Amino acid sequence: MLPGVLPENPLSLTSIPARERDKTKKGHLMNVISRFKTTGGLLAILLMATAALTSAWAGSIERLTINYIETAAVPEKGANEVRAYVTVSDRDDHPVPGLAASDFEMLQDGTRVRIEEAAPSTDPMAVVLAIDTSGSMQARDKSGQTSMAAAKKAAIDFISMLSENDRVAIFSFSNDAHLRMDFSTDHAAAIEAVGHLTAKPHGATRLYDTAILAVKKAAEIPKGRRAVILLTDGRDEKSGGKCSVRSVGDLIDAATTRAIRVPVYTIGVGPRVDARELARIAGLTGGRSLMATTLEDLPRFYQTIANQLKNQYRVTFISRVPSGEHSLVVKVRQEGTAAQDEKTFWSPPLPVLPPPTVRITAPEGSGVVHGTVTLRLDIQPAENIARMRCYVDGALEREQREPPFDRFIWDTAGLTPGLHVVRVEIIDRAGRSSSAEMTAKIKGLPTARTNAPTAVPAHGKGIRPVMIWAGAAVLLLILIICCLIWRPGRKRKGEEPGESSSAPGPSEEPGIKGQEPPRTIDTDETQFMPDFGSTEETVIAGDVDRTPLAKITIIESMNLDPGKTFDVGRGTTTVGRASGNDIFVPDKPVSRKHAEISYDGTDFYIRDLGSKNGTQVDGESVSTAPIRLEDGARIQLSTKTVLQFTLIESRSEEVASEDDGSVGEDDVTRVYDED
Repeated sequence: MLPGVLPENPLSLTSIPARERDKTKKGHLMNVISRFKTTGGLLAILLMATAALTSAWAGSIERLTINYIETAAVPEKGANEVRAYVTVSDRDDHPVPGLAASDFEMLQDGTRVRIEEAAPSTDPMAVVLAIDTSGSMQARDKSGQTSMAAAKKAAIDFISMLSENDRVAIFSFSNDAHLRMDFSTDHAAAIEAVGHLTAKPHGATRLYDTAILAVKKAAEIPKGRRAVILLTDGRDEKSGGKCSVRSVGDLIDAATTRAIRVPVYTIGVGPRVDARELARIAGLTGGRSLMATTLEDLPRFYQTIANQLKNQYRVTFISRVPSGEHSLVVKVRQEGTAAQDEKTFWSPPLPVLPPPTVRITAPEGSGVVHGTVTLRLDIQPAENIARMRCYVDGALEREQREPPFDRFIWDTAGLTPGLHVVRVEIIDRAGRSSSAEMTAKIKGLPTARTNAPTAVPAHGKGIRPVMIWAGAAVLLLILIICCLIWRPGRKRKGEEPGESSSAPGPSEEPGIKGQEPPRTIDTDETQFMPDFGSTEETVIAGDVDRTPLAKITIIESMNLDPGKTFDVGRGTTTVGRASGNDIFVPDKPVSRKHAEISYDGTDFYIRDLGSKNGTQVDGESVSTAPIRLEDGARIQLSTKTVLQFTLIESRSEEVASEDDGSVGEDDVTRVYDED
């Protein structure tokens, strides 16, 4: 070889010495291993990425199907429970597991509802298999297998996948429909019944009539998961026309009535199947439609349906819509994928609840309370309550619109010691109400309500004694002012300026001058109003002429007999539920001091004392300002308490005598005029 000239193959092992040749072999081997490692790593990464993409693709939500909806009355809630059985599947028709209530959303008539539960259904299934045995099922594929043999094998595999408590019924159809086996959990018997099925040569296809019978059979199961699986290789036909008496529309109506909601799954095999019609049946009833291109698809289709039925979700909510047809939309979202479906359902009439009742169970015993008190209530039925109100002495203390309604905190701070009436009222969602009352005695000195605790001064000297003495001083000052205002030595009516009215009259009893008539304290929801009329009129109760001038007659009452009368004379006449009233009406809707009738010497007037239910005279509402009472006026204290005001005939003669001047002044001031 010439110097500087390279061999034709520089890597040729024969042109390299033995030692170099060994090194070259080793180098080739390391290079091959290195390249293999690199390629293997890339392949591994590629396979992992493919697996991840496949997993993500398979787990993504592709379809949600509302299989059917059922309702059940919940009497204790006065509502219906709506249960939607839904199937959620991915792109490969595999069920999507692990969904929670937060992944679902439901809209009833377009309004979002609160989901009570969303969980995999564990109810036993009831499945009706309807298998075509017409003459065309004798057709064979390239392997020599007949459609009948493939359908039977797929159906047997499906039965084998059922759970122990799942029930199955079997229909076959050609010229007619035949119930081969009624609902049973005997799966071995079901497999045997399928094994005996044979195709009828030249047999027709009674598709719709058989499907309707299968739907009615499934509807015999009142609740739980149910379905019809319909397999056929052709159309509803016989030589010369239709085979069934009923139509496809009749089938859809039968599966979607108010009482029957049954999903129909359809499996079509062969080129003569009406794929569009089968898809319509499945879509409108809540099932799925699967079209087999080869007989080998049938086992996989039955398995797909079995997986979807066994992995249904039951999503429930409480409905209080009126009876009728309503729409329901169910949505599902997970990891950026979503699906939804809509169906209509029939809501039955709402169950009727008894009216609510309430009683106060605590505090017990003497009812002596102080500070913050927990009032406990016994409410029956406890469901369906919309709100609770608490009144103290007729004033609204608290209104609660959210549960719990069986207890609330009552802060007695700021209330005077003594007896107070607590009334609790509950109202249900139908607007019906009930109430309970208790009388509680508050002990101790009144305290002001505060939102924050009061700091205690050092050395144990609090500000409470100072507040007590200040309060006592204020009360004493008020008492002195009241005594000055209510002194009986006022000017008589018609007295000239400058005349003294302090001298007692002949009929004046010793010790009466300057004394205020005793006043009673009544704790009632009535808001007592100041007296009306002239501030110069003073009446001494013992000297007022009580001759009746009018009468009140009971027209309607819950506790008094119609026709009962009460006399009405001069001065004022009180009307109310308390026994101390002049006109005692013990009807519960009547306030303790409800109204007051007054006589001014000529006419009678009536005014309301701030009662809870108000007062009406001849249909006109009466406020705290008095209105004149006409002879025969109807006085209404509540919807069930009606009185009638009537003047006594002798009163007209008395008024005439007063007009003659025989008595110089009216009866209200005559105690001062008698000589």
